[in-house]
Amino acid sequence: MSQPTTAKVLSDREFVLEHHFHAPAAKVFAAYTDPKTLMQWWAPKGGSMTVEAMDLRPGGAYRFAQTDVKGQKSVFFGKYLEVKPVTRLVYTFEVEGMGNEIRATIDLKESNGETHMALTNLCVSKEAREAMLQYGAAAGAKAAWTRLEEVLAHGH
Repeated sequence: MSQPTTAKVLSDREFVLEHHFHAPAAKVFAAYTDPKTLMQWWAPKGGSMTVEAMDLRPGGAYRFAQTDVKGQKSVFFGKYLEVKPVTRLVYTFEVEGMGNEIRATIDLKESNGETHMALTNLCVSKEAREAMLQYGAAAGAKAAWTRLEEVLAHGH
């Protein structure tokens, strides 16, 4: 059963999205760091995603190409800043052609085989934060995390 995804503004430039998964933290962490698993849930429903690069170490880069159901392509890229298996992943995130790089921090806390995830987004400005919230960052995350729950439930 899907849990509510919550969004909370932390500061002028920062907001956090939180979600609860019915899966161990190791599985949730792997869903973000294993290219084959990531491709199963990242893209919008009916779309697809390709991992073009993924060097999972501090300073390593990633690049994901996503195509939605209408054939619209988006490219996401950034660098990993911190990689602590099962508990924390920090990376930069940018959409090609859009600018406004963000620093994303995923913190995972497991209890009784279930995981609470907090995704904190630090934007370059208050305007960039507002644009992300208005663009639908919470709705997009909820949709992706709902697909991720399905992948986790079926053992990817």
